[in-house]
Amino acid sequence: MSEKFLSVIEYINGANAYVIWSDLNPGVTKNVNSAASVKELLDFFEFSISNNIIIEFDTERNTPVFSCDSPKVVAQRIFRDFSSKVPHMPEFDPPSDDDFVGYLMFKRGCAVLVHGTRLMLPD
Repeated sequence: MSEKFLSVIEYINGANAYVIWSDLNPGVTKNVNSAASVKELLDFFEFSISNNIIIEFDTERNTPVFSCDSPKVVAQRIFRDFSSKVPHMPEFDPPSDDDFVGYLMFKRGCAVLVHGTRLMLPD
């Protein structure tokens, strides 16, 4: 799994959550199990947070959040509103759901730490 995640990390700068999801599921949509793909997205965020690539970002205060929480807790916090914003996701082919696509395209609450020197917010 980490090899797949490392290849996605190479192109993460400025990518929104939907682009990341698409990179984790290249060329397939209809045969993608929605729940499994969302879990993989959370696992990717946990992996990226633990490797200091993605960090939590407070959009209201416009500042990064450095907590003492585990990467898993931070990833879950970033996506804590997923089920309320995407209430009727299909079992397969998540991009067929407008709520899913819209949520991931406009998801905020994280930023990419580029080479440890600057923050890049999703487009």
